[in-house]
Amino acid sequence: MTDGYGVEPAIGGELLSTSVKRLLLDRIIRGHYKPGERIIELQVSKELGTSQSPVREALRDLAAIGIVTIHSRRGARVRLPTSKELADISLVRSEIDALAATLATPLLDDEILGQLRDAYAEMERHHAEGDHVALTQADARFHRLIAANSGNEAIKHVFDQLEPFARTFITLTLRKADVTSIIREHKRILEALEKGDPSLAASHARDHQLNVSAWFRDHFESEDLVPGTGDGAA
Repeated sequence: MTDGYGVEPAIGGELLSTSVKRLLLDRIIRGHYKPGERIIELQVSKELGTSQSPVREALRDLAAIGIVTIHSRRGARVRLPTSKELADISLVRSEIDALAATLATPLLDDEILGQLRDAYAEMERHHAEGDHVALTQADARFHRLIAANSGNEAIKHVFDQLEPFARTFITLTLRKADVTSIIREHKRILEALEKGDPSLAASHARDHQLNVSAWFRDHFESEDLVPGTGDGAA
């Protein structure tokens, strides 16, 4: 069963709460649930044909990474982060991604480099097509491949905690600014990885996230995403 967004509520042996979390995050990214909007636990559970328990756990997981807020009497709402919060995330990511690139460079084989090339090609294609959700998914895959092949479990853990938060709100903001130059920064990272130069790869990875941080400061305005106060989400 899918929810109309191409996401399966449960897959194989995956925990149901994990599937629900993935589904809700996808809906938020696609603008089904807008910043400031309530996510009604009972309504979601009825829609998916589950108990409220996995929905509640999924919402708690999303709250832990800053995507939603939960109040005892008002339930869960999609968060309205500030531009500084998002810029700060990318500032931290600048060092995490630089370290990941340093460690991953000597470990990458032709298969992983090929997957990185594919992810970058997908980013360019989706950008040309104006598919912001697919673009940010390809972007996340590019950076996750580097983190996952760094040989460092702590890097992977921190990346998985930080990445969904920024991706959610950068997707909702893409209509407002030209990100062509930021997308092309991935090519410089890729070329440094292909050359096997860890210092250069780290430098480009760091610069990229610092530029994303500046991009959030310049272009993200949370009030524009509140229903009825601006153009809204894509």
